[in-house]
Amino acid sequence: MGTTALLRARPLALLLALFPPVATLAWSQSPSNKIGSEKAVPGHLADGEEYDLSLQALIAYGHKLFVARFTSEDGAGRPLTKGTGAPLSDPSGPLVFPRNFNRLSDPDSNSCAGCHDLPRPGGGGDMASHVFVLGQRFDFLTFDHDDAIPLRGAVDESGKFVTMANAFDVRKTIGMFGSGFIEMLARQMTADLGAERDGTPPGTSRTLWSKGVSFGILSHNADGSWDTSRAQGLSALSLVTDGAAPPSPILRPFAQASNVVSLRQLTVNALNQHLGMQAEERFGLGVDADGDGIANELTSADTTAITIFQATLPVPGQVIPSDPAVRSAILRGQQLFSQIGCATCHIPALPLTASSNPGMPGRPGWIYSEPSPYNPAGNLRPGPEDYPYAARRSASI
Repeated sequence: MGTTALLRARPLALLLALFPPVATLAWSQSPSNKIGSEKAVPGHLADGEEYDLSLQALIAYGHKLFVARFTSEDGAGRPLTKGTGAPLSDPSGPLVFPRNFNRLSDPDSNSCAGCHDLPRPGGGGDMASHVFVLGQRFDFLTFDHDDAIPLRGAVDESGKFVTMANAFDVRKTIGMFGSGFIEMLARQMTADLGAERDGTPPGTSRTLWSKGVSFGILSHNADGSWDTSRAQGLSALSLVTDGAAPPSPILRPFAQASNVVSLRQLTVNALNQHLGMQAEERFGLGVDADGDGIANELTSADTTAITIFQATLPVPGQVIPSDPAVRSAILRGQQLFSQIGCATCHIPALPLTASSNPGMPGRPGWIYSEPSPYNPAGNLRPGPEDYPYAARRSASI
């Protein structure tokens, strides 16, 4: 089965394996560079073009976007929007030089690889590249006590002045190696929990299980309403229910407090927050939401490429030294890890199920597809209704 055939599936699919990026591409969308141009990416993939590329070329283009140092000519920066994507609290103070960068409230980088670069692009980051989570809800953090406008620069949602200790949470820049596997695992577990929810008739309760992990008890009341008070391990967003409307037990494996469903959602969030590069699938086709004079800063095809680059980064493995004493100590440590109960939470193995593929029903569970069937609004979702180009190829592999 060739990789090109896999790419022509609907939705876009690929083998979840490492395909190293090639050094150059045989194709090009780039017009001749103009003298003085400072664009990091002179040309982008047109929507639908991702179906015409080989898998290796698509990953290589995703790598190109991941390491690109975007400039204002590319659309970097967001003068009129926050890192959350919402309009500024005070649009009279646009984020233009010298307010276009802020290490605490973002934008704070020109490139994904500016932080994710250890041991190579896609990896983790040094302490100097830590993320200041939740700082992006402010326009531009200043801690200026003369500024009383909520979420502009010094005052939080409750009207209190913030400090370095409570304006944000400092988090390490994590590596993306193995993230494709993590997403596929979350999709399969979500499908398991959804099936268990659907199999819980009114007047009964059920323990939610997937791959040996308990997610507590879900109750379907006799009046048709749902009780999620005894569920555990799921984001609050996945337990929302209203009357007879059931909760959506979606595993959200990425970001703080497990609030992000997919690599794609994480990528679209981060590109806007940290770089000020806005994806058309969230901010609108032909829309200049951030007021920098540039629309369609990243096409949906671009977002697919950069997501697939991350999804195909290799899964980290355990390195076992050749020294017999060290090998023996590792084996003993592994045994103790289980004996004292660590493995109760830190489960040693969570393999993919070959017969489960929520994104491509009937296909093997190790085939990764874009987009995720569980993506929330504001992110590309499967089907021609959301993305007309998905209908250009047959669904056969």
